[in-house]
Amino acid sequence: SSGINAEYGGDGPGFDKSCWFDVKFTLGLDFPNLPYLMDGDVKLTQTVSILHYLSAKTGLYPKSSNPADISRYDMIDHVIIDFFLVGVRLCYSPPDAFAANKAAVIERGKDFMKQFSSALGDNKYFAGDDITGTDFLMFEAIDMFVKLDSAFIEQDNLKKFMERIKELPQLQKYFTSPDSTHNWALNNKHASFR
Repeated sequence: SSGINAEYGGDGPGFDKSCWFDVKFTLGLDFPNLPYLMDGDVKLTQTVSILHYLSAKTGLYPKSSNPADISRYDMIDHVIIDFFLVGVRLCYSPPDAFAANKAAVIERGKDFMKQFSSALGDNKYFAGDDITGTDFLMFEAIDMFVKLDSAFIEQDNLKKFMERIKELPQLQKYFTSPDSTHNWALNNKHASFR
């Protein structure tokens, strides 16, 4: 299982943070946090470590055995998290701060996009022709900014990258079904931008 398995349907009756805090330190996690993943004897927290584990397990880990290549993909994953957090902090800021800071945060995000565009270059994916977990993390982070500003992506190679992900046959149901989690709110009810 990973995280708290519940469908989003609005506020549950009597919901409070105890559903996590009551079990947080009883799960045998070395660093209890959300998200978490339990797969047999494997117990992980932290987005990037979970991404790397699932990528390796499903064949979406970089094919290169060169430590420099692997480190580069790892570095990109961590920069994606930095980029993502810029947007998340805006979304969870008070409504007046959200309104006052949105344009500056979008510009800060565009600075990251220039770097991502350079890192992608003429490649199909961030590891060349091979899709990896990094590509899905990148898609999710960029997609959040697109929801904040529909004209956010300025670089042609990143526009094409996003389209390539959207066109993957395995993801068609995810992108087209009205019941897909892709249509859920980005953030919980405490965010100014959901």
